[in-house]
Amino acid sequence: MLEHAFLEKQKKKLESQLSVLLSQLNYCEDIETSSEALGDYLLKIKKIYMEYTGNENYITLIAERTKQKIDQQLTLFLDGLNQMIGLKENYNMINSKIMVLNEDNMEVEKRLQETFRLLHEVSSQTNILAINANIEAHRLGPQGAVFKIIATEVGKLSAVTSKSSMNITDTTSKLTIQTSEMTQILNDNSQTLFDVVKELEQGKDSFVSMYQDSENIVNESMVLDDTLNRIYDMIQKAYMMVEYNKISYTNVSKILKQQVNLTRELIQDINRELGISNHLLKTDTTTDLYKDFYKNFKEENQEKCTMIIQKALENGEEASFIMTHILERTVETIGKEQIDRQVPLSEIYINGRVIEACMDLLMPILEKEQAKEKLGAVIIGNAFGDYHALGRQIVATYLRMAGFDVTDLGLSVSNEDFVREAKEKNAKLICVSALIIHTAEEVIKLRELLDKRGLDDVKILVGGAPFNFEHRLVQTVKADAMAANGIEAIKVAKELLGLLNRKGDVS
Repeated sequence: MLEHAFLEKQKKKLESQLSVLLSQLNYCEDIETSSEALGDYLLKIKKIYMEYTGNENYITLIAERTKQKIDQQLTLFLDGLNQMIGLKENYNMINSKIMVLNEDNMEVEKRLQETFRLLHEVSSQTNILAINANIEAHRLGPQGAVFKIIATEVGKLSAVTSKSSMNITDTTSKLTIQTSEMTQILNDNSQTLFDVVKELEQGKDSFVSMYQDSENIVNESMVLDDTLNRIYDMIQKAYMMVEYNKISYTNVSKILKQQVNLTRELIQDINRELGISNHLLKTDTTTDLYKDFYKNFKEENQEKCTMIIQKALENGEEASFIMTHILERTVETIGKEQIDRQVPLSEIYINGRVIEACMDLLMPILEKEQAKEKLGAVIIGNAFGDYHALGRQIVATYLRMAGFDVTDLGLSVSNEDFVREAKEKNAKLICVSALIIHTAEEVIKLRELLDKRGLDDVKILVGGAPFNFEHRLVQTVKADAMAANGIEAIKVAKELLGLLNRKGDVS
């Protein structure tokens, strides 16, 4: 009897050890897969780098050409500016001479006006003489013929003098007006030219600054080229490390498989001693089981997936083992693949249906293991706009098995619905699943709405691929914690609700 109890105890230890080894083997294989993906990413980066550096228009060449063009434009600008400055100086000189000429014309006009006045007086006097000569000729009669001739000639002289005076006056006035107008035009043009030169001189600083900036851009581009070359070298080294790690992962996987098979054999030996039938699969068979399930899952073959699960159950695999090592692992892997591409809703819907069908086979068995004592109400659902049901369904099942009263609100749940259900069910924990960054950010609004409604004591537990890849996202969206899988969700949920003591037991 003591020996039987001892064997039972050893069997439990070995089964626990087997579970750890299988998990390590799964993680090792996942890391190997991730390394292959990393290698592909590095090759893509290398290709982008080669395309970039092989392009004649890449930034360094563009910066150099831009600098040369700015240099040419700056030279032309400075030449034009110097010519404009010279033209302005010529204008100033011409304007000065015109102003002197205008002043001379005004002096000449002043003197001519004096002369015109004298001529006008002469014209008036000669006109009077002509009149007097005519009167004298009239008085003397035939003897006054001489006076008649004198009167005629003096009259002609008076008329010519008057007419000449008027013509010279008009000509002088026009010349003075034209000179003044020309002076005004030259003044205006000189001012315009002065303003243009002033603006160009101000623009000179901008051109010089632009040229200096282009020089800085060229220098920075050269630094960028050097940095890119160093990055390229690092990519090469990282790729070599990935290839080296692949070999290491293969060796570690081999050792882990040997340990798993050895542990299974020990468990089988103990089972034989205890008279228990052995149905445990070998490690290679378990790995093949996962690969076979994952292949058919990606092909959306629901019938084949359920057959694989049913056969595994018939062969003695535990429902919890299938849940952890087959379904959860598949969901995690498919999530990593879907996060990098736009997934059609049809694919998401079919994936969800396949998981639901498999869960229908496991749930009756898992419910027998479900805790009888209820640990409290929990609300779970996908963030608003998120339609990836896979992980949420599994986490909800694990939480129910652990004893939580789970209300599953399903896909694309509004924050109002989350808050309403939490209030109605008096739930202190809301679990939100999201597979893309955009929907994960809805958690920020959920936290704000909870605080606004006076439910600041309600905790938020998040999960999904974005949180697995970027742990800081948990703080960014103001969540309280995240869980990577169903088993972890149980532990974290208990911690958030204060249900664990320091040893990790339910308090």
